[in-house]
Amino acid sequence: MKVSMIYMASGFGKRYGTNKLITEFRGEPLYLHGSVEQVPEAERFFNEDSDQGITASIKLGTEVAWDNADAYLYFVADQPCMAGETIARFVSEFMKSKKGIGCVCAKGHRGSPNIFRRRYKKELLALEGDQGGRQIMQKYPQEIWMMEVDERELKDIDQPADLTALRLELENT
Repeated sequence: MKVSMIYMASGFGKRYGTNKLITEFRGEPLYLHGSVEQVPEAERFFNEDSDQGITASIKLGTEVAWDNADAYLYFVADQPCMAGETIARFVSEFMKSKKGIGCVCAKGHRGSPNIFRRRYKKELLALEGDQGGRQIMQKYPQEIWMMEVDERELKDIDQPADLTALRLELENT
């Protein structure tokens, strides 16, 4: 099985107040944490439509993905605790599931990463608005496979207070 990994690291950080992805976290920029270090080689593309939100990133990533991909894996750059091992297990177990859509969750709350089989490519490319793949998930709820992960792995950084709270939490564990 061939999976295109689409690492979404664009946006304006409106809620954060600045480019959060270059904010230092544990000695490195935020975007270098989580599962991205597990990717041995990657092509990078500039998203000229990043002001349109996550849907623009999904569409660009899907457009430039491998033509022969069996699935498209989307994950975000503002989840610094998402482990590469979790991503690998997620993809492996999803492919065994035979479902069309997969997402991680913690205590029943869905999060990123998400994965879609090739049969959803046209719908991924046709997404509108800033809701991302949720639109497709709402249309095909019976096709969703979910994998439970530790709550910390789903923590995303939207505001400076989120990063401060995460730092404190990690210091106290």
